[in-house]
Amino acid sequence: MKKHSIIFFLLLAIFSNAQILERTAVNLAYRYTGRNVLQAGLEFRIGESGYKSVVIGPSMLYTRLNKKDRFIPEANIYYANNGQLYGASISQYSIEPRIGISLFNIFFFNTGYAFPIHKEKCFKGITFGVQFNIAPVKGSKFYNQMKMM
Repeated sequence: MKKHSIIFFLLLAIFSNAQILERTAVNLAYRYTGRNVLQAGLEFRIGESGYKSVVIGPSMLYTRLNKKDRFIPEANIYYANNGQLYGASISQYSIEPRIGISLFNIFFFNTGYAFPIHKEKCFKGITFGVQFNIAPVKGSKFYNQMKMM
């Protein structure tokens, strides 16, 4: 019985990973949040509709603070509706509500405002960013499909 349960969970993990990869993308971004920031992470798209979905993901931010290189974890969430983005991100330094536009979920252009939540107020004020999403599989369901008339 123990062998059968191990095989079952292994198969479950393999099939769920195949579906997860279809809706996942790697993101690379530049943001200005009171300082220059480079961002890399994962994005996962939830929703069947090509134009109404939720995109969530963890990221790692790279910046220089006080003449030292810093890697800062961040979590973000977006609601995408017909190319419009509404979302927020949170890191150990700030909470940042955002709005923006999406081009087929390949590019995200966004702006927002960073509210500092740390005693070091290094991320504050008006922000803007450009994000490029790269799907790891061909025929990914992460991207919106272009409709031809």
